[in-house]
Amino acid sequence: MNEQELKAWLSQNKFDISEPLQINQTIANATTPLMHAARLGDLDALNALLARGANTHLMNRDSNGALWFACFSNSEACAAALIKAGAPLDSQNVNGATALIYCASAGKTSLVRLLLDAGAYSGLMTLDDFTALELAANRECMKMLKETKATLHA
Repeated sequence: MNEQELKAWLSQNKFDISEPLQINQTIANATTPLMHAARLGDLDALNALLARGANTHLMNRDSNGALWFACFSNSEACAAALIKAGAPLDSQNVNGATALIYCASAGKTSLVRLLLDAGAYSGLMTLDDFTALELAANRECMKMLKETKATLHA
């Protein structure tokens, strides 16, 4: 995505395109362009933003980051790109949920595998004291999380 295409994308999604372009600006709920691209599962926009230095560590007002939004949109490609760019794996939102906890509770098996393979920690708990394993929505997620827990204790 070239500069003109990125500016058009930003403008279309209600971000300010005045110069100098602020790649980490926010709109409602402290949402950055990177978070928005991840929520849309828009890999081209996400990669263009990452190439221009978008900060993968920023969180919105609910303490959800771009990686959480990539998982929400069920975009393995966006999640993988964010992980490669150094997005934090274990950040917890205002409810204590991580991307791994969210994916396990939503039965997003392939994303649970991606996060675990990247090193996401399965022992974190929500504010209600539930782990990803305890909230796993399907057998496959539960099995992966149990295997991870077993290897941590070995």
